[in-house]
Amino acid sequence: MIVPSIDLQGGQAVQLVNGETLAIEAGDPAPIAQRFGMVGPIAVIDLDAAMGTGENRAIVRQLCQTHRCRVGGGIRDVATAVEWLDAGAEHIIIGTAAEPDFLQQLPKDRLIVALDVRHERVVVDGWRRSTNHTVEAQMERLRPYVDGFLVTFVEQEGMMNGTRMDRVDALVAASGDCHLTIAGGVTTADEVGALDRKGVDCQVGMALYSGRLTLAEAVGAPMISDRPDGLWPTIVVDEFDRALGL
Repeated sequence: MIVPSIDLQGGQAVQLVNGETLAIEAGDPAPIAQRFGMVGPIAVIDLDAAMGTGENRAIVRQLCQTHRCRVGGGIRDVATAVEWLDAGAEHIIIGTAAEPDFLQQLPKDRLIVALDVRHERVVVDGWRRSTNHTVEAQMERLRPYVDGFLVTFVEQEGMMNGTRMDRVDALVAASGDCHLTIAGGVTTADEVGALDRKGVDCQVGMALYSGRLTLAEAVGAPMISDRPDGLWPTIVVDEFDRALGL
């Protein structure tokens, strides 16, 4: 499954390269969320809050009221975490503050821990400070407290030259029974399909904003037809989920 990403900076939807260089300023996030929300949950990331340079609280709150959202960025205390859960976030994404004492104060089934990786080490504080932790070690420590992990390969972020498929099998094994989402460099429908077959979701930003990957391609990538003609049986429904035809 694809999880489209809306990264917020200065009230606008943006895309950064390597988490540092502004590459795309996409403007008002509301119409973007309307389009992205058709395929499932959206990852809404407040970059200003993550980097300690501001916040986009009102925008995030509005998006939570109208769409299924995974909310992340600057959630470093229990009060803020509870605020976003109460605002309607389907999941909250915890990065820098992801420690057992903190996580166990929150509902496990709504927690995703962000493990951002640069040079094979987890980085925190908006990707600016490196730790000595490996992703696998952090997964082992934090698995009992969370529903899933979001692993972002920072060096691939925004580059559109592919993600670290060579690392996926090891991360699937390390994540255990927790859901795993991969971000950073996912560019093609083939990658989306390959990750899905391993039971992994992918969080995608730059490829969607640039038009390199369409939502239709991404949604169709995991689908396999059992018909000789390769077609997918499709049931059309109305806004009340009543079947209109096959």
